[in-house]
Amino acid sequence: MDKIPGYEESLSTKLGRRLQGNEQQTVAALRWLAIVSLFIFLAQLVDKLLQRNDRQALAISIGVLPILISLLFIKQGKVALPSVILSINLVLLVTWLTSNSNGIYDIGILGFPVILLIAGLILRERFIAYLTVLIILCMGWLIFGATLGIYRPVYPVRTFPEDFFLASIIILIASNSVYLLVRNVHQSLERAEQEIEARKKVEKERELLIGELESKNQELNRFAITVSHDLKTPLITISGFLGYLIKDAQTGNYERLKQDIGQIDDATKKMAKLVDQVLDLSRVGRIINPPRNVPFGEIVQESLQLAEGLFNERHVEVRVEPDLPIVHVDRARMVQVLQNLVTNSIKFMGKQESPSVEIGVRRLDGEPVFFVKDNGIGIDPQHQQSIFESFNKLDSHTDGNGIGLAIVRRIIEVHGGKIWVESELGKGATFFFTLGPQAG
Repeated sequence: MDKIPGYEESLSTKLGRRLQGNEQQTVAALRWLAIVSLFIFLAQLVDKLLQRNDRQALAISIGVLPILISLLFIKQGKVALPSVILSINLVLLVTWLTSNSNGIYDIGILGFPVILLIAGLILRERFIAYLTVLIILCMGWLIFGATLGIYRPVYPVRTFPEDFFLASIIILIASNSVYLLVRNVHQSLERAEQEIEARKKVEKERELLIGELESKNQELNRFAITVSHDLKTPLITISGFLGYLIKDAQTGNYERLKQDIGQIDDATKKMAKLVDQVLDLSRVGRIINPPRNVPFGEIVQESLQLAEGLFNERHVEVRVEPDLPIVHVDRARMVQVLQNLVTNSIKFMGKQESPSVEIGVRRLDGEPVFFVKDNGIGIDPQHQQSIFESFNKLDSHTDGNGIGLAIVRRIIEVHGGKIWVESELGKGATFFFTLGPQAG
């Protein structure tokens, strides 16, 4: 935050903003001040016309014009410019009234520091200096004009030139006091704003933390339910077939014995797979391998090779766009992303007679947006957000534990990107993702 010294910038750029932040009240106050000034000028004008003093009436009528201009700007919601006009006009009005009254000894000159104070709350420090000079010149007029006989104040005491220096010192002190007062108000408001911003930041961080904790709690609940179920099932299988294993060994039924061992082996593999997936999910919070520049086409080809058996089994046609960009990523993790997305597409092809998967890239505001598109069963819009949550399976009859897309989302987010899906039931699904500023 830049500090503005001296009279170069707004004494209260921020203070003015706060005053204008409550814009209706500020504009209303200026409008009221302009209307009061207008009535004073009009009263003087009527008085001079009744006295048939045409020259003074003309001078006063000229003073009405700036007030009307101020009212026009105030109607447009402006603050600074009408404040300048009204400040100058009021200084001249005070000078006029005191000239036609008691001159420099008139109590009306107390209006000078009041005008300085009000102007200082809204306008620039530089303008306070200019306004101070104008007031000193007006006081010079009041003193030397009376001394030289240019005008005659209506009091019997003679004005002395020394009064000018005394009055100038007083108004300079008043001007400096205005500067100090407004600066202190400005600093107080600035400190208050900083405290408010700090509190808002802490509150926002607290809300984000609470939201994250709630999300983690929900994930942990799903984790506990899924893991307990998915681990309990193979454990029951192992326990049951161990009993069969003992009986078959005792009776010498080696054919059944081999089947029992096979069932136990399948159950242990399922347990091992679940444990590996859970560990993988826990590691995704960071990029394990150093990121480097890799052609995205190479990542696609490697992921397709890993899923080649599934493609061949389901007779899926794969189309990959040419000229894919170079990306700055953890290659192994990005291969995992593509592999999960394409196998997910194959898994939910349904009874599609001509299954196909398309991989490519689009440009959105100059940023590459990668996509994996299929013509499978599609995803209901109400589930398009929840599919990226851990242990969330839309179809309980499919393989897996609902971790794949959660891993994909975390890898993408670690790379500074985001992932989303666009789909309609029966019309396939398209997974889009970005890789943040590191994507080429």
